[in-house]
Amino acid sequence: MLGVFALAIIELWAAIPLGFHLKLHPVLLTLAVTTGAFTGAVAAMFLGNGIRRLMFWRKSETMQEGRVSRWLAAKGPWAIGLLGPLLIGPVFAAGLAGAIGLPRVFSLALLAIGIVVWSVAFIALGTFGLAAIR
Repeated sequence: MLGVFALAIIELWAAIPLGFHLKLHPVLLTLAVTTGAFTGAVAAMFLGNGIRRLMFWRKSETMQEGRVSRWLAAKGPWAIGLLGPLLIGPVFAAGLAGAIGLPRVFSLALLAIGIVVWSVAFIALGTFGLAAIR
């Protein structure tokens, strides 16, 4: 279980097949995968904030907000939080959210929901698929 947790910190979608290979119970697999992925996402969020500060260390007073930045502020946390774990992985999604300066607590809450939803969906599909094969 510890190996699945450690792998989920780095890559969520590699940890789920490892858990099936190790014949972990689906509930334990879900617990290990979601906590590992969220741990990696929290670390990446703080790293992303550091990258943003490094890249934009000097902010111009004359910068204006355009349509893209207004859209990103409104829809960015939802898109990155709920679709990020599926499309680009939770660690990269959290790093991206931190790098572009999205609200940290709200983004992490949505990211946690996305991690749980997609992990449960894929573990359930894998469990039922293996049961159908046997």
